[in-house]
Amino acid sequence: MENILQTADALFQNRYIISIKKAFTITLPVIILGSIASLVNNIPINIVQAGLATPAGQVIRAVNSALWLGSTAVMAILIAWTLGYYLGNAYKLNGTLSALTSVSAYLGICVTTPDGGISLSRLGSSGLFGAILIAILATELYHVFSFLKINTSEDTAEEVQQMFAALFPVMLSVFCIALTNGMILLASGKGIDEWIYTALSFLFSTADGGGLAGTLFLVFGIHIFWFFGIHGGNVMDSIMASAFGENLIHNTGLYALNHNAFDRQLAIISKGFLDTFVFMGGAGTSLCIIIAVFMIAKSRYMRSIAKMGGIFALFNMNEIVLFGFPVILNPLLLIPFLLTPLTVTLISWSAMSLGLVARVVTEVHWAMPPLISGYLATGGHLSGSILQLINITAGILIYLPFIRLMDKRAVQKESLKDNNTALLKHTLNTVAEKVHNSTGEINGEITDSSIILESIVRDLNVLSAQMQQQMQLLHTCDEYMRTIDTSIGSTDTSIKIVLQNMEKTNTLSMTGAQNMQQTMQEMEETFSSTQKTNEQASRLHLRCEQIEGILKRIEDISMQTALSLNASIEAAHAGVHGKEFSVVAANIKDLSEATAKAVSDIQGLLQGMKADTSDMIERSEVSLRQAETGRQQMIGTNQLFGEIVQNINNIQAQCHTVLKHSNEVIGELQQINEQIRATSHFFVEMVSHMSKVAEQVHDRSDESKEMMQKLRKLNVETSILTVSALENLEK
Repeated sequence: MENILQTADALFQNRYIISIKKAFTITLPVIILGSIASLVNNIPINIVQAGLATPAGQVIRAVNSALWLGSTAVMAILIAWTLGYYLGNAYKLNGTLSALTSVSAYLGICVTTPDGGISLSRLGSSGLFGAILIAILATELYHVFSFLKINTSEDTAEEVQQMFAALFPVMLSVFCIALTNGMILLASGKGIDEWIYTALSFLFSTADGGGLAGTLFLVFGIHIFWFFGIHGGNVMDSIMASAFGENLIHNTGLYALNHNAFDRQLAIISKGFLDTFVFMGGAGTSLCIIIAVFMIAKSRYMRSIAKMGGIFALFNMNEIVLFGFPVILNPLLLIPFLLTPLTVTLISWSAMSLGLVARVVTEVHWAMPPLISGYLATGGHLSGSILQLINITAGILIYLPFIRLMDKRAVQKESLKDNNTALLKHTLNTVAEKVHNSTGEINGEITDSSIILESIVRDLNVLSAQMQQQMQLLHTCDEYMRTIDTSIGSTDTSIKIVLQNMEKTNTLSMTGAQNMQQTMQEMEETFSSTQKTNEQASRLHLRCEQIEGILKRIEDISMQTALSLNASIEAAHAGVHGKEFSVVAANIKDLSEATAKAVSDIQGLLQGMKADTSDMIERSEVSLRQAETGRQQMIGTNQLFGEIVQNINNIQAQCHTVLKHSNEVIGELQQINEQIRATSHFFVEMVSHMSKVAEQVHDRSDESKEMMQKLRKLNVETSILTVSALENLEK
């Protein structure tokens, strides 16, 4: 038996089975959440349903519906993700990218709705088997194409490196599955997902109509799925609805007419029949496992799992039991896990066929506890509850020998663990005793060491006194250093003042030089203006001479005019010839024109003289202002140079102060040199003394080495005992 179990254990170490088991185990909290939410919304108790009909109850119902939609309704997506993740890790691939590949591939082959969306039914339990197959196929393709990776530099971020490494493997994996699905869809009109569902339906088609053989085969298939970690009820839910989904409706309608639950026209097999009389406590009639554990099991672990899972098993939720013991992939419980539901199915069908038990005529929610559900499902007949009790008893009898064997192995493991714990305690006690015995030896060594330490302490006290003297000398040196700092600070201040005055002197000198340069420029402008004035005066003199000539001409003209007038008058009196008078008149006319021209020339000369005179006046005023400005600047320059002289005097005085402080610093430095000589002499003596102490410590180091050898020996013995304790702990 043990050999068979060991062989089965080795067989179930397949990476696919382990990954599927991990996938369903890790999604268990979400599955339980969805189951509880569905249970609350559909619990067949009138008071509860009435409460859910109230406004507050409607909120609770909406919340539960949302919880179901985010868990059980998308179970295929959750399994595709987790299975791809764990299977990818098994291949040493990036689990997250493997999970993304699996989900993307499965969504690519899902059945679509007329408007192009994905059918929600394929994301739940009905698509679970397809999600498992596609996740395995997608991960395998990802593993095959994993060598087609793009290498990047080491400086690139890790996420970017992973993205480039998985770029081609992920794309090719999803593309291959999508291409295959498209070709199958084009050739047959059905995609991969529909063909998987069709194959399962055909495989269990013998259950159609509620026949006993087909039902037993369907029950066997559900539990085979469950044993390998696949939620068989969810996988087969759509198939069960197709096989005998109408039977319960037929029974309900017929019972409403004659109220006879024993009528042979009623169908025996229905989904309600399985939920009520076979799946008591969940798949494998798990309630029998709980009761059998409480009856004979002594293992602390098994009883703790039974306590935790028992409450949920009462409401036909057995995930804790299946994954806790575990039942999943446990070869020890394979036979009873398959045999019990087949047996109770056969018992229930036989009892109803013989008319001993009323048939199922009312739909009862799958989460209704046993005994109550049997009574309600059969229309209020106790025969239903009695049949459930008989089935539970039969299941317990089937499970008992296997639970006993499993409990025996568990107790042996726990006993071995207890023995190892006791051995560990004994080893640790031995170590403690050895350490305690070694402590006495160490105490003696410590006593000898304490004597040596006392001698060292005395030497250290002497050194401490000498160090105190050294500290006093250092303190004196510190005071001298402070004095030097003060002197240097005063010197720095004086030097800063000197530098400031030098900067001020430099600024004043530059200002004086600029003023002198500006004065020279103004002087040059004044000289130039004076030269122009002289030139204009010369031109004015020349024009005046021209005016004098013109005036002489006017005088001549005036004289000639007077003579002509006299001649004209004489001719008029004498009555001489008119010809002569006309000659005279012509001469007078010419003289008049010449006079007019002379007058015009005089006016032009006078205007030029007036303009030159005005220019001369303006230039004279400018020259006066510039001369005054130059005079003021010269006065300011004189004052600046006076300040420069004063600053130079101040600099000289400050230099004397600096020299005085320098002399003080020199005196202080001489005193410091004397203190340094004394300190150096002290350090020479201290080094000599420390050399003697070092020799004493060196002499005593041999004793310390012997002590360390003994301690090492004790440490080796302690290490051997510790290693022994760790080996026992690992076993």
